[in-house]
Amino acid sequence: MDDTTFWIMLAVIGIGTMLMRGSFILTSERFTLSEKFSRILRFIPASILAALVAPSFVYHQGMVESLQGKERLLAGVLALLVAARTKNIFLTIFTGMGSLYCLQFLL
Repeated sequence: MDDTTFWIMLAVIGIGTMLMRGSFILTSERFTLSEKFSRILRFIPASILAALVAPSFVYHQGMVESLQGKERLLAGVLALLVAARTKNIFLTIFTGMGSLYCLQFLL
């Protein structure tokens, strides 16, 4: 692929992305969402984050094994418990990362 083709392709992809995102912004006042659908949309960021983070607890260094990556699972469970008790995101992150580093150092 030469430079001209690359830049044309990059410009077309960028314009296409802007048109898709802009269409929602420009037409948002024409459409109203139902209350039920609006409530459902509020859970999408949390579910996407969970889908991105959860596999890292059981899938470690390209394989799923019973003895590899236990420290990730333990740190995740500990962070989950702290999140459920305190509902403090900073304390949850600090606990999860701190326990992961400590467990990796010890194990």
